[in-house]
Amino acid sequence: MLKENISSTSTRFFISNHIDLKIAITQTLSWQPLLGASAVDKSMIATIVSELASNIIKYATSGTIELRSYEWLGTVEIEVLAVDNGPGIVNLNLAMQEHFSSSGTLGLGLSGVQRIADDFKMYSTVDHGTHVLAIKKIKVNAKLQVLSLTTAYYSSTSERLIAFRNTEYIEPSSTIKFEIGKHIRAYPGQIVSGDQVLAFPLEEGYLLAIIDATGHGQEAHKIALMLLAALKKIASSNLSDLMGKLYELARGTIGASLGLAFFDTHQHTVHYAGIGNTSLVVFNDKKWRGVSRDGILGQRLPSFMEQSTTFNPGDMAMMFTDGLSESLANSEALKLRHQDANTIAYRLVDTLGRTYDDASCIVLKWNK
Repeated sequence: MLKENISSTSTRFFISNHIDLKIAITQTLSWQPLLGASAVDKSMIATIVSELASNIIKYATSGTIELRSYEWLGTVEIEVLAVDNGPGIVNLNLAMQEHFSSSGTLGLGLSGVQRIADDFKMYSTVDHGTHVLAIKKIKVNAKLQVLSLTTAYYSSTSERLIAFRNTEYIEPSSTIKFEIGKHIRAYPGQIVSGDQVLAFPLEEGYLLAIIDATGHGQEAHKIALMLLAALKKIASSNLSDLMGKLYELARGTIGASLGLAFFDTHQHTVHYAGIGNTSLVVFNDKKWRGVSRDGILGQRLPSFMEQSTTFNPGDMAMMFTDGLSESLANSEALKLRHQDANTIAYRLVDTLGRTYDDASCIVLKWNK
């Protein structure tokens, strides 16, 4: 389904035992897109994850649970996708009955998930596994989400964040026909990622950002989330000013690479500024690459000269970290150009993501 004027993110869990199930539930409850949600909504999403993961353990031995979010201002649509390669389900209608279970238990899982979800789909082939998709749309407090991210990590240095809390949240433009896809994959074996991506609507266009905190794991994840939260509060088209403010915020931390791009829909241009191992590639009437300066946000900040090129309806841009090979990403993106933005982002990360690093990508298409 094509989703316009939104941003998206995802996370994935491998499920093979009850420890994996507990980790998935815990991580779901603290997942970034749910930070502004009510306790009831968080509980419902966690219940869906729990029931589908339990079914994987019970019937298929192993599989994956993937969470995807699609965000509007004040609203988040959550997709929970469960995939396994187990024996499959012979009779889907029978499996959905309230008290049916092929293993002798109460069998309330699938029917319960269907009641909770706003939309529910299940596909299964005997000897080839089962796919279950549950979709739930929830309301969130966007400002509360941003504040909870920043104060959770910097409660002891809150004075450094005062400057970031005075900017009003900007309503997204309803006239921009941008299609945006994002995908983040953690370092293999890790639950959280030091990469984060952002697509933020401004009155005159869109601000895109990609963050790659130094290293990986929990510490890198915290730094990336802190920078992401600050960006949401100070988002503007002045990229050099944003770089300076985020540099001050990141001082004393492990640091990060950062790429910022502003897509001006009035002037039909894109402006870029980057530091470290981030990249922007624009596919317009030619292929244009934004160059990031050497340095580390929070430790060494070079002077910036914003770069720009044209960007018109029908053009596409992608930003990514060094978790992807740039040459391979360019060629693969061209092959996938006519797919939707989410498909492109997922394919690039899942297919080309390096096995020794976090990987992330954000794709923007300006539909005619």
